[in-house]
Amino acid sequence: MNEVAGTLPAHGGYIARIADRTLAADLASWPSVMITGPRAVGKTTTALRHAPAVLRLDRPEDASIVRDDPDAAIAVGPFPLLLDEWQHTPEVLGAVKRAADADGHPGRYIVTGSARNDLIAGAWPGTGRFLDIQMWPFTGREMFGDANRPSLFDRWDSADRFEVPADPPDVLGYLRLALAGGFPGALRATDDRQRERWMRSFVNVTTTRDLEEFAVGRGRPRSPNRFRRYLQAYALHTAGVVPDSALIEAADLDRKTGLGYHGILDAQRLIVDMPAWRSNRLRRLTSTPKRYLCDSGLAAWLAQVDFDSARRDADARGRLLDTYVAAQLRVEAESADVPVYLHHLRSQRGEHEIDLVAEFGFRVAAFEIKSSSAPSVKDARHLIWLRDNLPPEQFAGGVVLHTGRHRRWIDRDIEAVPIAALWGRRRTSDSV
Repeated sequence: MNEVAGTLPAHGGYIARIADRTLAADLASWPSVMITGPRAVGKTTTALRHAPAVLRLDRPEDASIVRDDPDAAIAVGPFPLLLDEWQHTPEVLGAVKRAADADGHPGRYIVTGSARNDLIAGAWPGTGRFLDIQMWPFTGREMFGDANRPSLFDRWDSADRFEVPADPPDVLGYLRLALAGGFPGALRATDDRQRERWMRSFVNVTTTRDLEEFAVGRGRPRSPNRFRRYLQAYALHTAGVVPDSALIEAADLDRKTGLGYHGILDAQRLIVDMPAWRSNRLRRLTSTPKRYLCDSGLAAWLAQVDFDSARRDADARGRLLDTYVAAQLRVEAESADVPVYLHHLRSQRGEHEIDLVAEFGFRVAAFEIKSSSAPSVKDARHLIWLRDNLPPEQFAGGVVLHTGRHRRWIDRDIEAVPIAALWGRRRTSDSV
């Protein structure tokens, strides 16, 4: 039975991304914008919606003119000029720096490509010259809601911060969404066999060609098999509060090699370490980060979890739903006009644990993720504890995200909200 394939049309039009709104605003105010993110999430496709001209630097003819004279190559326009796959001609970044210093007019360059700059020590010319836009796999709001709407955190105090769609999924529907994930190529697969082939190809490229690119000249570990073992260990522990030593041991690596692979996966944006939240009002909290793979569908594929096994395994189901919801909130946080920082909270002895804590300004909002369709006060007990231990003006609200159909209050300042309310109701067509 085809449980997760074909979520996106195989030959449909452009689907608006939340990053479109940010990119348009940044181009209106800044000369250069860099779009980063995991491979194959649609960075180039989105950039082309905003750029009338492009230099594809993975093409020999475009790369050669940049190598001959990078300043002249990018001076022609029209603007904004997209410089795609910059890592094939790194000298183009110096040219963008010089152009931005000489002419600070907004909207001149969009740069996309590898995130390898994170590992280039002392050689990165982009500091202070680029606004960075992070793209991730598709979210529910992009696929089913209104991508042009302001971030959840920008409308936190409005009555419609959560809007439940007319026909939200049930728990099995959410499980299918989590298994599908958000990579466009996987979502456009018309059957499970095609999706399997796409995932296999993605992981093979990540653990071979991408590994080599990140390791060149750095003395970094270059074993595709060991690298893949570490990636699989991360997938098996996604949504877990796990020390480095446990991941390294699960992958059967020495510490130096494991930490080297961790740095590469972090630069590739394939993993996200959610830091622990700390407060001088709360004592004995753990400092261990919560580990996430960037995409629940990729996590499921690497962990060899399918629909039937996740339906029967509560732990696997919970990890996938947590990873899926965390991906939604990550994009909401990064697209907000106000700075939003996501954390998790866990006491050292485990008596209190909160899946996600969002800090924006002085305020704190907290989220629990439950596979239940009818969460109770018991499911909100850690949120109640946090509320009662923070000043009223600091606690912005607690939310139990669940798989049911209805939004309702559980306790003071704490509500139960269907997961689908994160993407809300569709107001405009996402196809352009």
